[in-house]
Amino acid sequence: MTRPASPAASPAHNLLGLELLRFACAISVLVWHYNHFYVVGSAHVGFEVTQQPLYALLKPFYEAGWLGVQAFWALSGFIFFWKYAQPVSQGQVSAWRFAVLRFSRLYPLHLLTLLAVAGLAWWYRQLQGSDYVYQYNDWPHFALQLAMASDWAGRSEWSFNGPIWSISIEVLVYALFFVLCKLGLTRWWQALGLVGLAALVYALKLTPHPIVLCVFFFYLGALTHLAHEALLKRPRGQQHAVLALGLLAVAAGTALVASGKLRPMFYVALLTPVALLVLLDWVQPTSPAAVHWINKLGNTTYASYLLHFPLQLLLACLSSALSWHWPLHEPVWLLAYLLTVFGLASLVYQAVEMPAQTWLRQRLDKR
Repeated sequence: MTRPASPAASPAHNLLGLELLRFACAISVLVWHYNHFYVVGSAHVGFEVTQQPLYALLKPFYEAGWLGVQAFWALSGFIFFWKYAQPVSQGQVSAWRFAVLRFSRLYPLHLLTLLAVAGLAWWYRQLQGSDYVYQYNDWPHFALQLAMASDWAGRSEWSFNGPIWSISIEVLVYALFFVLCKLGLTRWWQALGLVGLAALVYALKLTPHPIVLCVFFFYLGALTHLAHEALLKRPRGQQHAVLALGLLAVAAGTALVASGKLRPMFYVALLTPVALLVLLDWVQPTSPAAVHWINKLGNTTYASYLLHFPLQLLLACLSSALSWHWPLHEPVWLLAYLLTVFGLASLVYQAVEMPAQTWLRQRLDKR
């Protein structure tokens, strides 16, 4: 996902709240993947989820942090409808320009981390005689990874830098989004129809392909954007009433999911739109320093998502080669892991992502 930067954006359309939600989703995925530190080859050794550092505080992330991916998809839907829906439908953004914008944002870091993981995977295989976590590290899967098409077939054959799977699926939904916008299908009832269709396919188990959930959450985010636009036109009293109802629904959902009566997936489908609307309303900082740091946190999310597994693989190689044992149950280790990932992500965003994005756009976006 990219942070919106539109000269047409008005002060009332401040999206800084989205940056905080993106950051929370990134932490969710990183904590969920903390279990990788216990992997030897493809098997967990000595992992007990309830014994992990700060478990009482981070229990939702340890137990269901993978759902941060679904929330990311909804965030993408919100941002894409805000930034691209009307320009694409009105012919202001061509297919080539749209593809260049997406490619230049996503591919450079994907390629860098793919090559890093390929090299580290070879080293780990020499040390352990097997692969680490993701087992399909062969040439056919490498070719799919190069094309950012690792999960287009819907298989669960995760390979190399495994977390890229969700981006590969989202790329397909980007294409669907562009086509539907070109056809003028950008109204709320059309987005609702896509959400309903995806929900029906998922409920009836017509296909296990992850694109179904991606479409559902992406267009759920689109609906949230349209709802937000509508709310901005209403009196503040009505806006507050809607947000209050949303928070009550989340409170009820929290009680239901805690008692096991509501699946976490459905809870995230409720929580994410409400969180979007509430954060957009509440996060309106006037301090330039606060704006700077919130943007900085949001900018780390894509890099943190792609960097955390290579870092874990590097540590697994060092542990195996030097017989080091990490203090995995210590909160300081968890905090050091998170700080290292986000610190690296911040550096990579400035030194790699943005320069590569600018370079590619200057050379490809000439139409």
